[in-house]
Amino acid sequence: MRFISQYSGYGAQIRAQRQEGRGDGTVQILTPGLYVTFKSLNNGGFVYENEQVAALKHFEFRGNTQDRGEAVPTDPLNRLSVCDTQEWQKEEGWSDEERELVERRLLEISETTPEEVLYIASTPLAAPFPNYDTYEGDYEALVVKLIEDGHDLERVLEYEKIFGRKREELILMLEEGLRARDAVTVRA
Repeated sequence: MRFISQYSGYGAQIRAQRQEGRGDGTVQILTPGLYVTFKSLNNGGFVYENEQVAALKHFEFRGNTQDRGEAVPTDPLNRLSVCDTQEWQKEEGWSDEERELVERRLLEISETTPEEVLYIASTPLAAPFPNYDTYEGDYEALVVKLIEDGHDLERVLEYEKIFGRKREELILMLEEGLRARDAVTVRA
């Protein structure tokens, strides 16, 4: 799931740290804290075009700054920060339960304080056809059908790797289909 904030480096506490003091002055951590800091665009965050449009419509960007020496407002997109829970899960080593906890809490924040966090439900790349993500048939036949119907296999592969179900066998078949297509294509 992806979330956008109009504040650069927005952060949220997902789970408070619980600790217990010991008689010898040490502290035992009973439950480690779980915190999320959104990545600003200047620090490696990436916002897709559909997310930019949604953020510009949703947020008001009060107190917009101006470029130095000009009376031109700065681009409000530079103020955005993003949180992709699947990326964070990989980076922080979260379990699926922790990722789901983060997603529930960020959804709650997006509903209670929509001026701070926006949940992005749409994907920047659409599935090739409506039932694509639920397809369970022969993947080789699916790739042939995608080629016959004129779908862009690079975009289908990108969708499957990033936003789709990440089916390894299908990814291999799509890559094989791309290699076969390139072998047949005559370059001028």
